[in-house]
Amino acid sequence: MRLTTLGTQGWIPTVERETTCFAVDEGRLLFIFDAGTGLGRLLRPPASQLLAGAHEIHLFLTHYHLDHVCGLAYLPAIFAGRTLTVHVPDASLNGVDPQRGVPELIRKPYNPHAWNEQPGLVLQTLHEGVNEVAGHEVRLRAQCHPDTTVAYRLDDLLVLATDTVADPQTASFARGVEVLLHESWIDGIEEDDPDSEELVRTTYLAHSSARQAAALAAQAGVGELVLMHLNPLRGEEYYAQMQASAREIFAPTFVYPDLHERALGG
Repeated sequence: MRLTTLGTQGWIPTVERETTCFAVDEGRLLFIFDAGTGLGRLLRPPASQLLAGAHEIHLFLTHYHLDHVCGLAYLPAIFAGRTLTVHVPDASLNGVDPQRGVPELIRKPYNPHAWNEQPGLVLQTLHEGVNEVAGHEVRLRAQCHPDTTVAYRLDDLLVLATDTVADPQTASFARGVEVLLHESWIDGIEEDDPDSEELVRTTYLAHSSARQAAALAAQAGVGELVLMHLNPLRGEEYYAQMQASAREIFAPTFVYPDLHERALGG
């Protein structure tokens, strides 16, 4: 299997980075996590090659905030003539009736066509704990964010934990996986700066730092930590600083550019 970073930014896309979207492909099978603006990269090479051999495609949503679902408006262009199964959390996880989540976003006057008017789209719910999807084990757990999000674990290959405060349970959930993709809104060095007290306080109500993510990765014994959902109000120099800072706690930490590819599972 192969991981491709289609969008590593949070909130606002930039010239270098699109908002959250990751692909895991296994030849004829393609898993996509979140539908930020990064989903649009599938229209153009090199990411369009992911679709070329895919006969079964699954899209998993962590929550309904617009920077994570705006790519749903792109579905008719990207997946024309294909069947796409969109997986969302059960209401017991996030309090949102699945039939109101995506269908409420994809309807007039916000979208030219309603969700149920678009051919090839299938909506399925996933429950807390273990689910079987296309022969793979997909686990979910709820996370703390202003609107509840979910973390995903795909087999023992990866965990995606975005839009979440630093949570000790993430370490348990990610125990032993090959790659932990964890959001990192700030470096964490700001904790030592009295002038950044308000920034740190507001960040930690909803998000995590690179240092916090590194501590969780170390506790979980993962193979690699990837910092993602990066703050668009910062820049590449700051992201490099985050990587260096996190490596003081967990050495195999990386900030990858969009369209980076990494083999999974051996």
